[in-house]
Amino acid sequence: MSEPLENLEDFEDFAERRRHLIAEIARQRGELGEAYRNLEKPIHYAEYGMRGFGFLRKNPWVFVAAPAVIKLASTLIGLKTAKASKPSPRQRPSIENKAKGWKKHVVTLGQNGWRLYQLYRRIRTYLP
Repeated sequence: MSEPLENLEDFEDFAERRRHLIAEIARQRGELGEAYRNLEKPIHYAEYGMRGFGFLRKNPWVFVAAPAVIKLASTLIGLKTAKASKPSPRQRPSIENKAKGWKKHVVTLGQNGWRLYQLYRRIRTYLP
């Protein structure tokens, strides 16, 4: 047979624990439902991407028209805004300070080499 309850506190602790577990289960059910609804989002994004690629494959003229539209829009916006005045001679870079001849080529190669090295540093973790 079952033993008699020694005190009423055990019963209250049991009821309190039961309420706590019921609330925990309800919260977890809500999280599970939310996760299930979010599960299909990547699939929808992939479908939209495939539709976009299909459109671009069927309409290659978009690659020609898009840059032209952007150029035209930027030109119109540039005409609408006030034109900046010419910079004063002090603000313009001095021609004398620029390297000439073979020094110019060495400086250009050095700059390109430095940019290439920095690019390598960024992507070397992804290389085999």
